[in-house]
Amino acid sequence: MSLGSMGCSPYNFMAAVAAATGGEWVEANYRIGEGPLLILIDDLDGLVTEPRAVKETHETISEIFYDFKINRLVIPLAEWQTLRQTDKKYDSLSVRQIGEKLGAEQVLYIKVVRFTLSDEPGADIYKGHFVVRIKVLSTRPERDVRLWPPETERAGHKVEATTATEPIDGDRSAFEVALELSIKLGQGVAKNFYGYRELEN
Repeated sequence: MSLGSMGCSPYNFMAAVAAATGGEWVEANYRIGEGPLLILIDDLDGLVTEPRAVKETHETISEIFYDFKINRLVIPLAEWQTLRQTDKKYDSLSVRQIGEKLGAEQVLYIKVVRFTLSDEPGADIYKGHFVVRIKVLSTRPERDVRLWPPETERAGHKVEATTATEPIDGDRSAFEVALELSIKLGQGVAKNFYGYRELEN
């Protein structure tokens, strides 16, 4: 099954946003700079059970940022992965320092809070749920590097995505459900950083 057949590919999503003419205008929550940007997806607790999910989330955000001209200098995921695997002091680095090492001016930090493909272990249905907290940080060596959100959201701005309930023995595999969930989450994260017209029902 292709991503397009899921109806949630980044391209379908971007086309729908670009074509929207009705509805209320929603301003961006924050305008990310145009300089080198690190998208850092932190799953330190190992909550993401499908390895492809992190890559798909990163790719979705990167593609939307590029096509909407939000930021076209996203640092490749592979560069961060190489740093994590080769730098013996990686675990002691702050988010700011990781971004600085990779040449980023800002970091979009995404902390994984929840990733499940079913509400209850052993259940015979899929119902995906992906929850993250996001922040934008500067890599300048200053005391306060947090740019967004404000201190009222100290843990970061919450973004979540879900998939519809469907039987495990149905047409789709766990991999496909995880892929849809990752794309939706990436779209939800990206929407904080550009203005758009809310689609009318």
